[in-house]
Amino acid sequence: MSGDFWKSLRDENGEAEACSLSEIQHLDFSTMPTDVYLWLMDNDFPEVVITSSGDELHCEIIEHIYSKFWWHKFSAGAFSSAMARAVTRLKEEGHPLSDPLIESDDDIHIFIRWKLHLLTNSSPDIVIESIRAAFSLVWSRADAILENSDSVLVLGKDTGSALETLKRIAAKLESLGYYSYIIKEMPDRLGEGVIQKVLRYALSSKFVIIENSEPSGHLYEIPHVTKLAECVTGVLQEAGHGATWMFEDAYAKHKHWRKFTYGTGDVEAATENVAHWCEEFLKEYAEYQKTHLPWM
Repeated sequence: MSGDFWKSLRDENGEAEACSLSEIQHLDFSTMPTDVYLWLMDNDFPEVVITSSGDELHCEIIEHIYSKFWWHKFSAGAFSSAMARAVTRLKEEGHPLSDPLIESDDDIHIFIRWKLHLLTNSSPDIVIESIRAAFSLVWSRADAILENSDSVLVLGKDTGSALETLKRIAAKLESLGYYSYIIKEMPDRLGEGVIQKVLRYALSSKFVIIENSEPSGHLYEIPHVTKLAECVTGVLQEAGHGATWMFEDAYAKHKHWRKFTYGTGDVEAATENVAHWCEEFLKEYAEYQKTHLPWM
């Protein structure tokens, strides 16, 4: 019965008609040919295009935001960007998601696409529920990203080649799904001092990364960010270099910041390691709070 259904998906004109959930309940996805696609649309269900590569089903989930009737407190553009970042963050955490893409011609119709990967031996019920769960997970994570500012402040020497290193760190963080801020590139506010500006961004960030290979004004910022504000902090330092020895003993005294050394040209890999450590620390600390603090 599945074979006849797959054949019906091949349209001579290259067009396909959308299928409902009830129409796929009988399917054996392990028999799905690799040269057809299943376009799935139903009430209260995401639009999905399903293809097979033999061993895997690739479910492209499509969210259409019509900005003229957008109801969320964050703008349509901001939320669509957050959804794409959510897919990237969830993929980094091990969820079978990939390929976030935003398409928008006029900022009125915005399409966000991403893929969910499942095994071809999954039953139709599992496929349907997995798609529902994936959509809900991305949506709720996008909400959390905007509500809780899933961002990282990058500090360090910000002139010459050192600024290029900071930009490489920031770019790597962006590729991992974070918003990243280099303090020098952020607008100043009249009446606000340097430390106030740094603390404003540090306290609104999930964690802080400090490039500490060369001395600069960040040495003045470190005590305020890591000690006073207690921000979770990863310190990056090129092997054989270092701005100061003054904070070396602090790594042993404080759990919430740690030094990571990297070889020449390996700052991107080190940045990813720092991000993973910060995320794990935040998870462990949250669990500690839940089990030890009655008001949490």
